[in-house]
Amino acid sequence: MKVTFFDVEYANARNKSICQIGILSRDLDNPNAKTDKLELYVNPEDSFDDNCVRIHGITSDTVKHAPSFQNIWNDIEQYFTNAVIIGHNVASADLDALHKNLARYGIEIPEIYYLCTYQLAKEIVPSFAVRDYALDTLCNFFGITVTEKHNAFYDACACSDLLDKLVEYSKFDIESEIQRYIPSDNADFIAYISGASLKKDIHALYGMVKGFALDSAISEEEKDYIKSWRETFSPYTAYTDVATIIGVIDNILADDVITLEEINTLQLTIRKHFDIVSTSTVTLATQILNGIIRGILTDEEITDEECQNLRAWLYENNYLSGHFPFDKLYSAIETVLADGVLTPSEAATIKSEINNLLDPVEALRKEVMSLKGKRICLSGNFAFGQKSAVEQYIIDQGGIIETSVKKTTDILVVGDYESLSYSNGTYGTKVKKAIEYNGKGCNIQISKESDIIKPDKSFSEVLFGFIDESGLSDAEVYKKAQLPRQTMSKIKCVPNYLPSKQNICAFAIALELDVEQTNELLSSAGYVLSRSFEFDRIIEDAIIHGNYDIYSINEKMYELGISWLGAK
Repeated sequence: MKVTFFDVEYANARNKSICQIGILSRDLDNPNAKTDKLELYVNPEDSFDDNCVRIHGITSDTVKHAPSFQNIWNDIEQYFTNAVIIGHNVASADLDALHKNLARYGIEIPEIYYLCTYQLAKEIVPSFAVRDYALDTLCNFFGITVTEKHNAFYDACACSDLLDKLVEYSKFDIESEIQRYIPSDNADFIAYISGASLKKDIHALYGMVKGFALDSAISEEEKDYIKSWRETFSPYTAYTDVATIIGVIDNILADDVITLEEINTLQLTIRKHFDIVSTSTVTLATQILNGIIRGILTDEEITDEECQNLRAWLYENNYLSGHFPFDKLYSAIETVLADGVLTPSEAATIKSEINNLLDPVEALRKEVMSLKGKRICLSGNFAFGQKSAVEQYIIDQGGIIETSVKKTTDILVVGDYESLSYSNGTYGTKVKKAIEYNGKGCNIQISKESDIIKPDKSFSEVLFGFIDESGLSDAEVYKKAQLPRQTMSKIKCVPNYLPSKQNICAFAIALELDVEQTNELLSSAGYVLSRSFEFDRIIEDAIIHGNYDIYSINEKMYELGISWLGAK
């Protein structure tokens, strides 16, 4: 049986853009057969995370002259299509990275079969014999020498030695452990880069750029947005439309100055994308309008010229009448320009109206004083936990659960994980239905999850209570947690701000909290540690064993291919 021992190092956890590949190819049935060994550096054509660099030591300078992934795939494809892939936590880490890179460059994804030495070791090696099942821990247990830790080639070699030791240790049947690789979390990634979401983002960019040009000047904030868009979408240059747009952006940013003429050129380039997109006229125009009003707000100022040009665009696209938010915006613009002069107070009114249109739930949300006897419908994903847990909380408070929004619904609760803003012209279906019913005289309260589920103490109260007990300063804590100062500032200054679960756990590790205290901190933000998730198990095990070294914990996260502590 031909097998390929496979390991990668990647530049960042967001895209898992590969920067090094290690391959050791063997024929397990023929010990005398040729063994292929490959150590390949790869230019990820993407940014490097500091945490990744700290773990593997590979930087952008290391790989700046190396080929990109798409330029080496033809040379290594044979090792994946004609062999069983073997690696340590290979499915969620290395094959996940491989899958993402193939999808990114539009390369056909082959059918892959694999065997995971991490899963195998957990079945064979008793838990009392090792502190964990990391590759280096198991190599120490079996007396395997690892030439260089977190070098993709040497890790692949170590994995080969580990398989031999596991076979010797338990005499198991290798073929019975082989599984077909089925990506577990790439559906959204693939759908995004190849489907409607990418198209919507390009439509919105067109609107943003058009909004920038309405006042005939390009501010620093607007230039920064274009730079940011280029950075965000640079991984998707395998798609012709994105590559073309980024090429134009690179040209206009060459002198770090953007002229109105260059903005018009960018608009024309983006516009060409519309000719090949099967999008309804109304949907496309609504997405563009969304971009325009976001573009107007980018520099936080509303000028008379912007309002005049926005009104002209609304006139030209009056077929949107009857489609929210056209009518409200048209009415507001007509009102403030009725006398031909835009006063500061009228500019503030337009700014407020646009903010409300971009985030309608925030504008309409109401804090719920009592759930007893109220008919309540849920929408979205919830920080508190599974939807069933939220339903049970509401039932315990005397509420009545409804599965859909009706005229008689009292409250629509939107999960804090849900994207609430008017994004790319599309509301959540239930939110849109509630707004429509309210426009016809109903009184459906729209509330966020955090408006109805309230811990005894707020997250900030619990966090700063633990900080006071630790004797550390705020700065010492966020630095130990590998978090930026802005995160602490948001917790202090933004009402009801809740960091991600990763960031809260980073605070817990920095404060050296025990498991009970960590769950107290997490629950104040609607989370809890669960042994059902690998991330949570690593955190809990580290705390139980007194391991508060954030770097060693993040190293385990990296090996498992999951987000680490302090990840933004």
